[in-house]
Formats: sequence, C-alpha cells, structure tokens
Amino acid sequence: MTPRRLTPLLLVLALAGCTTQQKNANLKGDQKAVADVVDKLETASTGRKAQDICSDILTRALAQSFKASGGDCVREIDRAIRDADDSKLTVKAVAISGTTAQARVQGRIGPR
Repeated sequence: MTPRRLTPLLLVLALAGCTTQQKNANLKGDQKAVADVVDKLETASTGRKAQDICSDILTRALAQSFKASGGDCVREIDRAIRDADDSKLTVKAVAISGTTAQARVQGRIGPR
C-alpha cells in the first residue's frame, strides 16, 4: 500500500475509536460513541463500502479535502480498503475535551 493510499485510512484512524461492542463495554457516554465510530469504520472497510465511509463516517470537511488535493474521497478510500483484506482496529484510549475527541487506536491491516 502506497503512502498516498494509506493516508486517508490513517486520518480516519487518528479521528476515531474501537472494534466490537464487547471491547467497547468499558467505555461510557461520549467515549463509547467515539469508539462506535471506529467500529463502523472497521465494518465499512471490511465490506468494501468506500461510499459509506466518505458519507457517513468521515467529517464533511475531511471528505471534501480530497477534492482540494485533486482527488476524490470515494476513489481514494476504495483504493485504501481494496489493498487490505483484513483489518482490525482496537481502541487503546479515548480523551474528550469540549467538542474534540482524540482516540489512540491500534490497527492491524493485512495485505491482500
């Protein structure tokens, strides 16, 4: 996977949270909501649903930033998730300050 293809996925990982409800069980409230976003990301990635990632998971500003750099969100995300046939995301920590959330996520992406 080239750095350009990996960039959208890394941006998403930097913004999000965890994998399954069992792993999110120790999180409550807003922290759990952040972790649930990463769960959605993992599910959409596994299902090869780039359109869902761009329209439902990424912020509008992040999705539109692909256009500003001459790309297209759906095309770039599709390339990123197509290059991996296995992905697992695990939230290590979630910190919330006002309207900003920061999650430390450990990811494993397997090659095709």
